[in-house]
Amino acid sequence: MMMNRVRDVKAMPGYKLDIVFRDGVHGVFDCNPYRDYECLSGIWAEGVFDKVVADHGTVMWPDGSDLCPDEVYDNSVRV
Repeated sequence: MMMNRVRDVKAMPGYKLDIVFRDGVHGVFDCNPYRDYECLSGIWAEGVFDKVVADHGTVMWPDGSDLCPDEVYDNSVRV
């Protein structure tokens, strides 16, 4: 059961995400280590990364790419 749901997300320069979780934790998640993941290949296209949204508690892009909220929570640098 996922507990660390995403409430809000915004793209930042350098392929990072500014994320607020439902428990109030605020963090920055660096997506660069995930550049070689086939399932995320679509988010690196020009103009796609910036279209990130919080959808049903997870991080999603219009092409259907997503990140597990627990992965993002555990690997975000707290602000």
